[in-house]
Amino acid sequence: MNNNGRYDKDDTAELHYKVKIPFIVLTNIYAGRIASIFHVHDHVSTDASACASSLKVMMDVQNLMNNFGFDRVIVLSGEDSVNNLTLEFFGEAGASLQHKDEGEMQPSAFDSTNKGFFLGQGAVLSIFEKEHRGMVYPEAKFLGAYTSAEDNTNPLGQRSDGQGYSKSIEGALHIAKLTKDDVTIVKTHGTGTDVNNAAEKTALMRSLNTFVATSYKQRIGHTMGASGLLETGLLLNDLKRGIVPQILNRTEADDVFLSYDAPAPQGAFLSLAAGMGNVYSAALFSTEV
Repeated sequence: MNNNGRYDKDDTAELHYKVKIPFIVLTNIYAGRIASIFHVHDHVSTDASACASSLKVMMDVQNLMNNFGFDRVIVLSGEDSVNNLTLEFFGEAGASLQHKDEGEMQPSAFDSTNKGFFLGQGAVLSIFEKEHRGMVYPEAKFLGAYTSAEDNTNPLGQRSDGQGYSKSIEGALHIAKLTKDDVTIVKTHGTGTDVNNAAEKTALMRSLNTFVATSYKQRIGHTMGASGLLETGLLLNDLKRGIVPQILNRTEADDVFLSYDAPAPQGAFLSLAAGMGNVYSAALFSTEV
């Protein structure tokens, strides 16, 4: 596999990777190997829904725990292998920024000037457990998740009215038994492309009431399959500091899709992801555990 990913140029950076995880196409083989390391033999499954994968799998987590009596579910999420072919595809599709773009714009989201993302590499290990007396300092409480599609004949496109996002948000609210007033923080998918800016912003403004929103792809790149849960973990770290961070490189003042660091309000937070093939995932969490 090709090892020339855009990120990891600075070996002193906080997010410099120490071990490169060689994900392969036959992910079920990889999942079986990881499961054996953890001595897990009850259930092994994989999910491949492009950039929505690590939030799409949250439907499996809630299904296993709520309907099949599992007490613990471990989720390992990693990006697809980043190589020249991937970089070419995203660049030609006008999604990721190319080297030639870097002098004119910086990666951002929901901005009329700065747009797009760089590709990044990363992985995240998440452990979900039913509440028990021995549980020490859980990061957050998982409230519910939902994945939907939208009425769109282009598997690489998105509807500008945000139908897919709206369906996933409303489904997650229903599962979690929450209202649109209960969600005060949003971790957006936030790729910064024109089409995602329109779709995600329209859906959020329609589906929720008062909230603040951020994006992490400008900080770490788009880690594709890992992005949903990896960015959720980064948000949890920031919420411990009491802030919802700004979306980097914004050129317009914005109190909702944040152009500055804001104090974290009380309430549930929503994590969003979208994947090629018209897959939209939403997961709800609370830090009040």
